[in-house]
Amino acid sequence: MTVGVVEGVVATRFAKAVNIGLVAIVGVWHLGLDTVLVLRGWPTYEPRAAAAGAWLALVVIQTAGSVLLLRDVLSGRTARLLAAAALVTGVVATATYPPGGAIGDVSWAWNTVGWFGVLLLVQRPLWELITLLAANTAVTVGFLAADGALDQVTVSRLLAAVYTTAGIQLTFAYLARRLNDGAREATEVAAAQAEHLARATADEAVHAERRRRYEYLRVRVEPLLRGLAERRLDPGDTVVRRRAAVEAARLRRLFVETDDTPHPLLNELRACADVAERRGVRVTLLSYGELPGLPTTVRRELAEGTLLVLAAAGTRARVTVVTTSDEVVVSVVADAPPETLEKAPGPLTVSAVYDQEEDQLWWETRWPLRPAR
Repeated sequence: MTVGVVEGVVATRFAKAVNIGLVAIVGVWHLGLDTVLVLRGWPTYEPRAAAAGAWLALVVIQTAGSVLLLRDVLSGRTARLLAAAALVTGVVATATYPPGGAIGDVSWAWNTVGWFGVLLLVQRPLWELITLLAANTAVTVGFLAADGALDQVTVSRLLAAVYTTAGIQLTFAYLARRLNDGAREATEVAAAQAEHLARATADEAVHAERRRRYEYLRVRVEPLLRGLAERRLDPGDTVVRRRAAVEAARLRRLFVETDDTPHPLLNELRACADVAERRGVRVTLLSYGELPGLPTTVRRELAEGTLLVLAAAGTRARVTVVTTSDEVVVSVVADAPPETLEKAPGPLTVSAVYDQEEDQLWWETRWPLRPAR
């Protein structure tokens, strides 16, 4: 794992931890402290049903906001709507306090609405939380003014409360926002590095495949072409023509190995058959069963014997691919000479039978899908 990926994971986990911590703080604050304050001031609230309704409404808002935040699906519109609902609920709760009680022992909604703003707007621009806190403070000031309780002592207490409580809430929101932004940026950087690494790996794979093909051409095809060019090989010679047909089929199969097809083995066998058909051979290709995904080396070995038989076929050939639950079998029947395959071209299980009366060669290659017991 690259450094960028590690940083992205760590930053994302820290941001998640901050969200969990914030949900815990708001939960303890409202379900714990607010409950104690509501019960202590219960005789003074009027109407009491409105006070209880405001407390329950904030429970619903808190639950919805916490679930959406932890699932990372809290949209900006939903966050603003829930924050506005919390502010309105705070107004209802404050209206139930006794005269002059907007800041005192029985008041609980002002602090709670502020923390709800932090919870709901932590992923939003900071000015949205500042606006909510200002509106929340304005509600408290408005009720105090309406009750005629804005004396010097009350104003001093209110300023101290705003400085401490709102300051803590803004600081927490700012740090959480910075961490969330860092997590997002680190994740983007990690994703970009992962994409770059994947692209580099793919380029290396393509380069290796090109080198493999070049090496094949240099070892197998170049001597044949050089021999024909220097007239050391006779194009009319049956052996030379068969050798050229084999290499042409191999090249054709090599070029289609990387094709993106549902059944690469059938695609490669079809390429070999095309080379034979260009020489006038009638080729029939049949397939039975659902082919599984096979590695390139396995497909190459399964197709090699068929390729050699098709290259030596005179007029006709039939290629059959059978897939069972235990193995993949590739067989070919063609009017090819018996010396076409003197030995198995690969490590797979093979069978060969030459019918002299029918003048046809039958060759079969098997690949087990299950390990031998």
